[in-house]
Amino acid sequence: MHSINNSDGYSIGIDIGGTFTDCVVTDSRGQSVTTKALSTRDDPVRGVRAALSRLAEGMGRDSASLLTHTRRFSHGTTIGTNAVLEHRGARVGLVTTAGHGDTLAMMRGRGRVAGRPVEDVFRVQGSLPRPLIVPGAVLEVQERVDRTGAVVVALDAPRVRDELRRFIARHDLDAVAVVLLWSFVNPVHERLITQLVAEVSSETYISSSVNVSPRLGEFERMVATVINAYVGPVSGRYMGRLAEELQGGGLTTPLLIMQSNGGVLPAVEAVAAPLGTIDSGPAGGLAGVRELAGAAGHDRVITSDMGGTSFDIGLIVDGVPVMAEEKVIDRHTYRLTHLDVRSVACGGGTIARRDSVTGAMRVGPDSAGSDPGPACYGRGGTQPTVTDADVVLGLIRPESFLEGRMQLDPELSRAAVGRLAAQLGLTQEETAAGIVNINNMRAATLIHQQTVERGLDPRDFRLYAYGGAGPVHAFGFAAEAGVREVIIPLGNGASTLSAYGITVADTLHCVEVERTVKAPFDDDSLVNAVDEAVRRVRAASERAGTAATAVRISVHALMRFEQQLANAVEIPVPLPAQRGTGALLLKRFNAEYARRYGAGGTNVRGTAEVFALRAEARVSSDVPPGTQGARRDDADAAHTCEVYWPTIHRWLVTDVHNQATLDRAGQVSGPALVELSHTTVCVPPGATVLNGPHGHLTLHLPNPSAPCCNAPDAGVAR
Repeated sequence: MHSINNSDGYSIGIDIGGTFTDCVVTDSRGQSVTTKALSTRDDPVRGVRAALSRLAEGMGRDSASLLTHTRRFSHGTTIGTNAVLEHRGARVGLVTTAGHGDTLAMMRGRGRVAGRPVEDVFRVQGSLPRPLIVPGAVLEVQERVDRTGAVVVALDAPRVRDELRRFIARHDLDAVAVVLLWSFVNPVHERLITQLVAEVSSETYISSSVNVSPRLGEFERMVATVINAYVGPVSGRYMGRLAEELQGGGLTTPLLIMQSNGGVLPAVEAVAAPLGTIDSGPAGGLAGVRELAGAAGHDRVITSDMGGTSFDIGLIVDGVPVMAEEKVIDRHTYRLTHLDVRSVACGGGTIARRDSVTGAMRVGPDSAGSDPGPACYGRGGTQPTVTDADVVLGLIRPESFLEGRMQLDPELSRAAVGRLAAQLGLTQEETAAGIVNINNMRAATLIHQQTVERGLDPRDFRLYAYGGAGPVHAFGFAAEAGVREVIIPLGNGASTLSAYGITVADTLHCVEVERTVKAPFDDDSLVNAVDEAVRRVRAASERAGTAATAVRISVHALMRFEQQLANAVEIPVPLPAQRGTGALLLKRFNAEYARRYGAGGTNVRGTAEVFALRAEARVSSDVPPGTQGARRDDADAAHTCEVYWPTIHRWLVTDVHNQATLDRAGQVSGPALVELSHTTVCVPPGATVLNGPHGHLTLHLPNPSAPCCNAPDAGVAR
């Protein structure tokens, strides 16, 4: 049983992953307790209930008592992501300016390759992604606003009202996406149409581009608005049902929903713009690392989250998480400012098979998920997965998985891997090692894409490894990427770090204002644009009931060279903006551009410009950086097992520790396994792991030239 203080109320965070639903509770001192339950894809609320019940039981409470003493409840949901990927969204119709009804179908010519792996890009035969709107459900309305915001063709409201009524009925629509030309400059027509939709069909979900993505770029803005409409009804139903159940169970505080920008919003606001919830779980992990790395003084960090279905990485450079504007889901490209977390399908449940064309081993992208899951789960899975390979190699001991609460069947893993080994003509150990090494190589490749391709050296970074499978495989993918220091944040809490990040994330409102101001900057134009951005974001925060004194506002200028569509640079704007701000921005822009793209780049590009401003209103969660709650000291003496280490292809006698024996020893040298409640830290030969502050574990990997063992036969088994 875990004991943490509740004098000021608990903070709870829940993250639904593809395999497990993770739950974290943190007290006012930052001490936390974690738990995991299998995700229930058919009914995610059931998985949330199970995780809460297990958490309460571990604390010696019931769920109602736990919720009653909770002051903050945050949740990361995959409902929106799954709706798009599984094509289970709403029946959406599109309303747009006359003559532009084909914009979504044309896809800027990128629809066949956007976000696809390289092997798909060069296929002779390709296909477009499945459309997000009902086929033929496009209503073109007679209206026109020009690029300055002047109304060129006025909207005939009575006529459009009748057209909308027939349009919604004819296509049996659940949602309507409204995207008009230049509406982000002058939203008068778009706001009128949303009002008319509400009048003719009060049950229809409305998604308006001026609320979802008020940015230049007709196609990307349309995609964002349509996806928001596509996931809106299902997301709204889920969040509404969850909020009702939590309140009925004793929760007295509003439900908060994690956003992909790294902050949380009240559920009532998240329902209005569910686009921001897509991929919010991985953003939670990066938000959590930002808090922990800041407290530890680590300003250059690679965040790596390996769970059951995917491997997600992000970057923190000079203490600031790297952001991105463009996002792709199922080959649909849209603009939404978000933490730049990139993913590849290589997690514990990733399936290995023999490639029918090349005859070689292929790992991914398919995943066994939680149902049926890896073969060793005993839930009907028969295909070999990365977790099955871990069991065969001894990297995961079946009797210790999830503290023994979930027994794994090693014979099922051996059978699944053995069938693949027979197809490949390899031994069982060689096949399992190949699965793990290929999986680690794919993870390392993603790390290189995020660092080396940005001109950054991964050797200058620490790597934070978390997720259920992250600490198990970090020794492999970190070494392959060239990183020598790996942090297992919060020790056992690393397995549920995304849920922890959701727990500590600040409430964050973000507003973007599209304004073009060219250098040499007119101070009045720049100051007016900054003031408008601040005014809008402050109003958004006030609508949520936030006290003005609690809000921290920041503004970033999005800058580039004139007519340049790539290589945009974000520059923080001093507040309050005043005369001289423009000159300072230009100086910072030139310096940052030269740092990223070379000193000569600024001499040939021409005139710099601010093309948009992003304002953020942040309210602190007031949850302190975490430490693991008190644990029972019930450890037996350290013992040994045999592990086939995939990097050296040898069976070695390997020490087995748990958290208590590691606490007593302070430092452990490899080969060793450190078994925690929800994950295992694999320490290869030549590496060491030691306790750090706040319950973090630090894994130091050997240099590539260092011998892995003290003697040729040291620790050799079999």
